[in-house]
Amino acid sequence: MSELDAGQTGTHRGPVGGSVSSAEDGPDWADQVTNLVVDTVDKVRDRTTGPILEFAMISVHLIVAMILLLPILALLTVGGIRLLTWAVREVWISYTIVGGLFMISGLILWSKRSKLPI
Repeated sequence: MSELDAGQTGTHRGPVGGSVSSAEDGPDWADQVTNLVVDTVDKVRDRTTGPILEFAMISVHLIVAMILLLPILALLTVGGIRLLTWAVREVWISYTIVGGLFMISGLILWSKRSKLPI
C-alpha cells in the first residue's frame, strides 16, 4: 500500500499511522494562532504605549522649540530697544516706551486670567 491511497485525496498516512491533513485543506492552525496573538499584542501596544510615545514626541518638540525661540525672542527684544533708542536718540525714552508696552500687555493678560471660585 502506498503513502497516498487512490480513494483518499489530500490525506496521507503519518509516521505513527494517523491521518495528517495536507496544506490544501486550509490554512495552518499554527499560523492562525500566531497571527491572532500578534494582532492582539499589536492592539494592546497601540492602546497603551501609543499615546505615551505620542506625548513624549510632542513634549520633545516643544522643549526644542522653547530652547530655540527664547534666545531669538531675547535678541529681538534687545534689537528692538536698540532700534528704538536710535530712533528717539534718548535711552530713557526707549526704556519708558518698552516698559509701558510690557505693562499694558501684562495688564491685558492679567484681566483674561481665569477666576477661581472661593
